[in-house]
Amino acid sequence: MGEGSLRYVESVARNYERVMVLSSKSMRIHGFLNEVMDYAEEAGAEVDAIEGLPAEPAYEDVEEILPRIREFSPDLLIALGGGSVIDITKAIKVFYEVPDLRFEEVAFLDRFTKPVRIIPKLKTPLIAIPSTSGAGSEVSAASVLKKDGAKYNLVSYEIAPEYAILDPRLPRTMSEKIARNSGLDVLVHGIEAYTTKVATPFSDAMALGAIKTVFKWLPLSVKGDGKAREKIHYAATMAGIAFLNARLGICHSLSHKAAWIGPHGLLNATFLPYVIHFNMKDEDTRKKYTKIAREIGFNTSEELLEVIKEFNEMLGVPKLNELVGEETFLSKLDEMAEKAYNDPLINFNPVEPSIEDIKELYRKAYYGE
Repeated sequence: MGEGSLRYVESVARNYERVMVLSSKSMRIHGFLNEVMDYAEEAGAEVDAIEGLPAEPAYEDVEEILPRIREFSPDLLIALGGGSVIDITKAIKVFYEVPDLRFEEVAFLDRFTKPVRIIPKLKTPLIAIPSTSGAGSEVSAASVLKKDGAKYNLVSYEIAPEYAILDPRLPRTMSEKIARNSGLDVLVHGIEAYTTKVATPFSDAMALGAIKTVFKWLPLSVKGDGKAREKIHYAATMAGIAFLNARLGICHSLSHKAAWIGPHGLLNATFLPYVIHFNMKDEDTRKKYTKIAREIGFNTSEELLEVIKEFNEMLGVPKLNELVGEETFLSKLDEMAEKAYNDPLINFNPVEPSIEDIKELYRKAYYGE
């Protein structure tokens, strides 16, 4: 981590012969793709790159890329870009190494289905270099891919990157909106990881560190302050380590199934106050919200709720009814609620919701109740 830490690619690449870099188009435009390739070449490796990976990766994209990967036969993979680039590279690693594995055997749709096979031991190392500050994919053991329009999950420690390089020069290229939305995602990662059923003192420490950093630095990061961008970049990985170990909760379930409405981080921020209010019916969870409040200078869970509403307002987070019309929203409400209820992260939420509870959360968020 740190300014210029992209150079660490050279140290790692010295141990490998063939390096494949998978990158977003923006990383070529800003010069970082060439820089990474140069470092790998300086290490003595043969290097190739695939750029312009899609923002919403699908398994069909993996199938399209795999022949080129197999032809080059890399012994080191590098993912350079946002969470989607890292996610698709994780999937490529799986099906590159185990060509007879079928996607349907290792991927799953919801918490009531299980993969037929587990992902076997993989040997090709992956370096993840995030360009945005939110997803935490650089330290997570999950990948989300679409297939035939449905979002599937791949979950295995075998796809967690072996290396994560956090160079703050990369997130300084983000637009204000992406900086805001991804930073709000960090906040929700921290708060949800801190309050799941499987949180530990170790995940709590990472989660609290990320939460405090977002409250202090995100407003400045949105304005383009370089130091603030660096702080939020590190906080994103801290929150990623927290949810790698403690998982997430219902706020993410809601936003995953409402993804058609707007950006993920923005939706998370919109749903968060309603989720906190819902979870506060559990006394232990209320106490944890109180601890968060005290860490950021307040006293009660109720104050935390108000502070988050004010934080959203200060950052210009729109209401849900500003993003989608009422008729369209209501026409999809039942489907969203059922899919959110089936989402695997519901298992880790401190309070088990019913489908009707989820519908009510969607309604409250939409009408601002």
